Amino acid sequence: MRKTSYINGLDEILCGGFVDNSTILISGKAGSGKTNICLQSLFEAAKNGETCAYVSMLSESKEKILNTLSNFDFFDQSILDSGKMSIQSVDSDIICKGDFSIFEYINENILTLNPDRVVIDPITVFEEIDSTFEERQFRGCELRTFARNLFSEFEERNIMLIITAEASENPINTCKWSYMVDTILTLENVINGNKMHRYLELIKARRSDYIPGKHAYSMTRNGVRVISQY
Repeated sequence: MRKTSYINGLDEILCGGFVDNSTILISGKAGSGKTNICLQSLFEAAKNGETCAYVSMLSESKEKILNTLSNFDFFDQSILDSGKMSIQSVDSDIICKGDFSIFEYINENILTLNPDRVVIDPITVFEEIDSTFEERQFRGCELRTFARNLFSEFEERNIMLIITAEASENPINTCKWSYMVDTILTLENVINGNKMHRYLELIKARRSDYIPGKHAYSMTRNGVRVISQY
């Protein structure tokens, strides 16, 4: 089973869309469009009857997020009013309290919505969390165990989970999150003279065929649109 990404041109690269009940990582530098892709996918899915939730881990106010969203054509306040789309910003105090506090928040505020797809933006905030009961930062494989348990909460409920990560200098397929997800999309901005060119590449897709290589994409008021293969 597959679910459409609701991103123009992306389903063709995915050979039909995202695999149902999968975890997707979208990586890129600031300004590459990670959040835009996520919110566009959620709003369009909600317009088509799915229940969706966007979770900001940056402690941004909901008003600030909505102000940014209002610049895009896919934004629809009535979808928020209907309850089919939820936007939540996790307070830094919750994150500082550690892993149990985060699990508790997600269980009480996200999973109770019975969503079809959820975005956590960005997942990399969790790299600095502490063990709630031992009051110390995670060591060794403890972060991986936390993430695996978190992702399992969504998998068991057949929820598509999309997470974002800031791109680092190291290849994405060597980062700690890449081993724990089913699909990896990378976004890249390339400056050539006075022009910026944007490229999307599918690095990994478990249980699915896909079209490899870099694909140009545009990001406008209409949202993100994948244009052609590089």
